[in-house]
Amino acid sequence: MNAYNTKTASAVTGASERQLRYWDRRGIVKPSVGEARGRGSRRLYSFLDLVQASAAKQLRDDGFSLQKLGRALRILKEHPDQVKHPLAQLRLITDGKSLFRLTEESNILQDILAGRQSVHVWALTIKPLCDAVQGKLARTVKIYSGTVHVQGNAYRVHIEPDVVDGGFIAECSALPGCVTDGETKEEAMSNIRDAIADWLSAGKEKRLAKAE
Repeated sequence: MNAYNTKTASAVTGASERQLRYWDRRGIVKPSVGEARGRGSRRLYSFLDLVQASAAKQLRDDGFSLQKLGRALRILKEHPDQVKHPLAQLRLITDGKSLFRLTEESNILQDILAGRQSVHVWALTIKPLCDAVQGKLARTVKIYSGTVHVQGNAYRVHIEPDVVDGGFIAECSALPGCVTDGETKEEAMSNIRDAIADWLSAGKEKRLAKAE
């Protein structure tokens, strides 16, 4: 399972890091891959978590209060259907005051907060949210490619953001296991040159040992 830190989750969903931390504490959207368990721990979100956070952000932007959202989610999770991730799995509609669930019968809305009906509603559709999250991830977690020269030879390397620990990861796929990291792309590029040189030196030493 892919995991994304709070910084990446914020960039993808549009919610601030502060909002995400608050939603975690309130139980609105909790990171399912890794929870914050004291100093030094990190919140790690799954793709489904990002979809839920995007849905929560859209509902908040549409005027739905956080208190009502929290209450609606608690009710949905207690629903007989046993829906674990209502923000990502249900078809939801809001009028800014209540939250409605589309039932199997297309002309019937289930008012989650109260037994009333409303005609001035707009839909929160999950499929476009999933597509949007996927697209933003592709732009946020962008892979950079380049060529480095070590010991007179050219090596193709790939650098991508480390969405768990931060910084960047650099890899030379032509040399199995040749991976390093850096705080910046430039540092990762410099470190991969050193890693390639070390990999080549280690291989040379192994060949010499076998020859003996």
